[in-house]
Amino acid sequence: MPTKEEILAKLTEDPNYYSSKSLEDADLSGLKLLGVEFFDTDLTNANLEGAILDGACLDAAVLEGANLKGASLKKAKLEEANLMKTNLTNADFTDAILPDSKLDEAILEGAIFVKCDLGNCSLYEVKAKGAKFNNSKLSLASLDYSDFSEADFTYCNLQFASFRESNLKGAIMTKALLREARLIKTNFENADLSGAILENADLEGAILTNTKLLGAVMKGVKNRPPK
Repeated sequence: MPTKEEILAKLTEDPNYYSSKSLEDADLSGLKLLGVEFFDTDLTNANLEGAILDGACLDAAVLEGANLKGASLKKAKLEEANLMKTNLTNADFTDAILPDSKLDEAILEGAIFVKCDLGNCSLYEVKAKGAKFNNSKLSLASLDYSDFSEADFTYCNLQFASFRESNLKGAIMTKALLREARLIKTNFENADLSGAILENADLEGAILTNTKLLGAVMKGVKNRPPK
């Protein structure tokens, strides 16, 4: 396995050097990797804690089990990337592009996904307490069986998304677009959905205890629980 210094030297010489190559178990913690090309790179179980990957390309990269705690990936591209079982605690993905990526069983607590494209992403069984998704696209995303308590989805596009049996206790979803969303057995206790659009959403078995729905659009809602 190459050392940090060797990896950085190769990338300084050629930012594309590790595309379609393996850096499995590599230690890249704390490195400044602005704009690097990790297209189709195998970063399984790599240590990227605190790394700066702003503007990097990680399309189709495999990061399963990697540690990205506190890493910065602002404006990074991660289309169809595998981020399953990654540690993304307090990582910053502001303005990142992640459509069709897999984040199943990842830890997203305190992570920032503001103004991101997460369309059609898979986020099964994630731990995302307090994560920020403001102004992001999550249409068609699968967010089932997950903990999004106290997360912020303000102004998010969540059309056709699914939160089956997920915990959104205390979440902020003001002005969120939840048209045709599947909210089956979702816990919205103490959540704020003021001004949200829930047109034709399915609320079968959902928990709405102390949920704020001021100004919410409920036209055509299916299976709304009794007050």
